[in-house]
Amino acid sequence: MSQQISILSLMIKDHRKLNDLIEKLDESTKKDFDSTKEVFTKFEWELEKHIFTEEKAIFTSYNPENVSEGYKMLPELTKHHNYIVNKLNNWREDIRKKRVLTDVYSFKEFLDNHRLFEEEKVYPKLDESLSEDDKRHVVAKINELI
Repeated sequence: MSQQISILSLMIKDHRKLNDLIEKLDESTKKDFDSTKEVFTKFEWELEKHIFTEEKAIFTSYNPENVSEGYKMLPELTKHHNYIVNKLNNWREDIRKKRVLTDVYSFKEFLDNHRLFEEEKVYPKLDESLSEDDKRHVVAKINELI
């Protein structure tokens, strides 16, 4: 019997990587600008890939039978993603102007709440509602991207 495919377990690994990077970013802000810039660049790239992966690889395959119930989580998720992208844009501008990044700790807390939302509400719903073939397809796309 083949093992069931889990989008949740795959995305948890990506969340761990992002968490490690935001920790490094938080630490780097207490050091020098060059290390902050270097860590930010990597963090930004990985976080943007993560959001792209969710929005393109996962949600293009998601087609719930009960639309009103199935799509309940998407407005919240989109709101989170918009906030994240805006924060990254602001920080990118700060880096460009050689300004110190602010609110790193509060953003880290926001990302933690976002991660919990995805891991408790979003990914389990996807794992439950997608067929094994759809999940295989999604996992292939995710692996391509991350």
